Amino acid sequence: MVTGKILEVSNELSLSLRHMNLYFKNRNWQAECFALKDRRLEEMQTWLPYVQEGALAVRFSPENSETVLQQFPHLPTAVRWLETADILILENGEWWPRLGIYDSLRKIIIENFRDLDIGLHCYVIGASHRGRAAMAAVTSLGFSKISLVDEDELKLKREVNYLKRYLLGVEIDSLPAQTLTIQTKAGALMVNTLSFQDNSAVLKDLSYFNFMNQGGVVVDISECCDKNSLLEEAKRADLKTLSGLAVQSKIDVDLLTKLFPDQYVTYEDYFESFSDNFELLKNSPSV
Repeated sequence: MVTGKILEVSNELSLSLRHMNLYFKNRNWQAECFALKDRRLEEMQTWLPYVQEGALAVRFSPENSETVLQQFPHLPTAVRWLETADILILENGEWWPRLGIYDSLRKIIIENFRDLDIGLHCYVIGASHRGRAAMAAVTSLGFSKISLVDEDELKLKREVNYLKRYLLGVEIDSLPAQTLTIQTKAGALMVNTLSFQDNSAVLKDLSYFNFMNQGGVVVDISECCDKNSLLEEAKRADLKTLSGLAVQSKIDVDLLTKLFPDQYVTYEDYFESFSDNFELLKNSPSV
């Protein structure tokens, strides 16, 4: 019998874990996902022992990395270097912070775009912890010329200075969002990590895609969705796309494979299930 709990520090389960519950139910697993409501992340070490019975993992936003990681003296190498994590996994009776999005993003890009020209430029949108994970992922693919893009120039400069200390041999430059449309460096890959309103000036600048090479790839991990304005504009510009729903499905499958190694879980089956049930899950938080 497959048992275990996956916890999420949130007042409401994310779409990802709502689908995971549905997936468990359809496979007759006794596993379940729960939202940890009204939990203060800075007090994690205080309440974690009381919720961990049967728990295998605890999810949280990468933007809360600093608060979480300072409570764990021993960190895996990638987490320590990037000072970023998005999940705790119980291994040999001890909780370890991990960065699931880094490895899953890298793998799904490789699997879907084997002809990606890593000799061209790469653009990562968002000077944030999620953007930091994306920067590390595209560097691992072999990109050596990367622009980090954001509206906040102070945060952008600080983030680029940080990344240059660890991503050695990579040309990283800070690019204010308003200068995107005048870039002459053709990009083979763009990874967006920022959520935009439809009337956002940055979204409009991104949507020109004049900085992207013909046949380039646009990956959007700003939200768990199958389509949005940015992806629709990218398709109209004849660019290849990868949605947040596709990437999140890969993250979920990689997690389930790690937590339940004896079970047969495939990306194709999981992604089809998530896609088919997406609208139901989005409109029914209790599912």
